[in-house]
Amino acid sequence: MNQTKKPGQVIAQIMIDLNSEKEDIVLKAIKKVRSKGNEQIIPSLFNTYRTTKTNRIKDEITNVLSELKSTATIEPLIEELNIGNEASRCLALTAIWSSGLNANEHIDEIIQTAINGSFLEAFEALTIIENLDPPFEEEVILNSQLILKTYFGNHEKSEKSEILRNITAIINGINSNLQ
Repeated sequence: MNQTKKPGQVIAQIMIDLNSEKEDIVLKAIKKVRSKGNEQIIPSLFNTYRTTKTNRIKDEITNVLSELKSTATIEPLIEELNIGNEASRCLALTAIWSSGLNANEHIDEIIQTAINGSFLEAFEALTIIENLDPPFEEEVILNSQLILKTYFGNHEKSEKSEILRNITAIINGINSNLQ
């Protein structure tokens, strides 16, 4: 008797396989993500990315996340900015940019990640913000300006602050175009 797995069962099996101790099973699961995956798998991919010591697995996850097509994937990527470590936050930012996902509703969250994170995270955030296209939500832009103003009121000049100044200039330009 040949049983065909339902989509939910396939996703569940991929998630289980991503947590396997065996490298070949994890790599096969990552390969399945390309054809059968959806946004539900993204947190599992990041969990595997954070916990594996195998560069090949990290590289394959990076490749998958850099080729996302579904607009539904932006939410789990933004969530990763709040829960991940530096490497996975950088990967989430890179995935947003390289996949060409619309991050306009999340500019303030991306800026907060740039402020709280490393120089590299700030640089990745700048890359995203430089490549955004209208339309922009006024509330998100105003909140972004407030976040940046607060940062500059409390921090000394640094290498990262120069990147944040570039982000501020872009956000201010967007705001002036909204007026």
